[in-house]
Amino acid sequence: MGLSAPPSPPLPEWARPLRSSPSSRAGQRCHGDGWLAEARHVFSQVPGRPGAHGAAALTQAPGGGRAPRAGMAGQFRSYVWDPLLILSQIVLMQTVYYGSLGLWLALVDGLVRSSPSLDQMFDAEILGFSTPPGRLAMMSFILNALTCALGLLYFIRRGKQCLDFTVTVHFFHLLGCWFYSSRFPSALTWWLVQAVCIALMAVIGEYLCMRTELKEIPLNSAPKSSV
Repeated sequence: MGLSAPPSPPLPEWARPLRSSPSSRAGQRCHGDGWLAEARHVFSQVPGRPGAHGAAALTQAPGGGRAPRAGMAGQFRSYVWDPLLILSQIVLMQTVYYGSLGLWLALVDGLVRSSPSLDQMFDAEILGFSTPPGRLAMMSFILNALTCALGLLYFIRRGKQCLDFTVTVHFFHLLGCWFYSSRFPSALTWWLVQAVCIALMAVIGEYLCMRTELKEIPLNSAPKSSV
């Protein structure tokens, strides 16, 4: 028969571990929830932060999904193929091209007291450095490229589409010159001027459109509340 260890003496009252009752744990949890609710209420009153209802309205869609934030819908355009929109933009840019070119020709011809004509716009043989009308027409074409770059900014507003619309506008101008003079443009000066105008119009237009696209997008359109 083996020897058994003597029983250990009971711990005093002050050394025993504290045991919380279910009622005390519920009270602590309720107390913590109260602090959390109060912290959320204070945080929602900070200026520049939407309230509880404002945040839910910004992030919750009517069908239960996540809706886009306010202000983003007006900053981006859909990429859906729209032939009517593209056709209207082509017509608009062609109108801007010939309208601004006619104004520049009239202004430059008026400064040197020369009579404007359609030959300066559609005759490929007139462009050159040898005659005053040719030099004035070249200057007008260069200035017109800068004006059409602003047209790309206000009417196209997409940096990736600037080169497409620029080439399209000058392609129709090529057809117009071909139809007006009844022969295909073969003058080297005319092709050089058109290449310079395409480069200026596309590069400047894309730069302006990219600056507009890269601007900071406002994600919070809710009115600020005062503390």
